[in-house]
Formats: sequence, C-alpha cells, structure tokens
Amino acid sequence: MTDIQKLIDEGERLLAEFNHEGAYKKFKKAAKNNEDPRAYFGKAEAALGVPTVDSDEIIEDYKKAIELDENPFYHQALAEFCIEVGKFDSAEEHYKKAAELDPENRANYMSDMAVGYRFKAPIMMEKFLQQGGEEIILRKSLHYMLDALEIDKEKALELLS
Repeated sequence: MTDIQKLIDEGERLLAEFNHEGAYKKFKKAAKNNEDPRAYFGKAEAALGVPTVDSDEIIEDYKKAIELDENPFYHQALAEFCIEVGKFDSAEEHYKKAAELDPENRANYMSDMAVGYRFKAPIMMEKFLQQGGEEIILRKSLHYMLDALEIDKEKALELLS
C-alpha cells in the first residue's frame, strides 16, 4: 500500500467518524502533488464540515476529481453542493452529466435537481421572489421533474386533465 493510499484510507476513516477537520488534513496531504481523484473528492467532502474552507475551494476540488475521473457520483456530489450555494446553472450541468454517464439512474439525478431547485432557489433568490419570480422557479422545477419522469408537457397536461 502506498503512502497516498494510506492517507486516503485514513481520511475516509476520519470522515466516517465525522472528524471533518482531521479528514480534510489527510486528504489535503494526499492531494498534494498527486493525481488520485479520491484525494480531491475526499478533500471536498471533508471540507463540507470545515467552516473555514471557502466554497470556491470545495468546488475546485470536486472539479479536479472529475477531471481525473469522469465519475457520475462526483458530478452528483458537485451538483448537490452547487444547489446548496445557489449555483443553479452549474448544478444543472453536473446533474445532466451524471445522468449522461449513468443513464440507469437518470431519473434520480433529474428529480434531485427538481426538488433541490424548488426548495433552495426561493431561499437563495429572495429578492427575485419579491418581484414575482416564484412562478418561474416552480415552472423550472416542474420542467426538471417532467424530464426525470420522461414526460413531455403535452403528456403531463393530458394526464392531469
């Protein structure tokens, strides 16, 4: 077992114990001068529990993991994080990429986007809502859900009639 693998294993163990700071340090050390996507993904995941880590750094670590391994799970994790920080266009991009890479679970990715957008966008875009934007958010969420269900607008209207 290599030193990098040991660091990653230790980081995963610490993360499983909810020791985010300790895990973050292990993954950060593993990622230094290394091209193992698990180190960058682990670093991003651990950083979610470390308040001092900037969201842009977390995004960059997810992106580096994806660059090294086009893994649908990595895309999904980044998409979920993007929803949390209000980067909805990036979330949509990564959910769609996860769905493309893992078509068997396409409905799950798109429904996650629909629900995440529906409930997070109003919080992140409060001023937009005050200007009557709720209908736009609902329409877009419904579009994602219909996409998840593989139903077009006309079929949905027919089913609802």
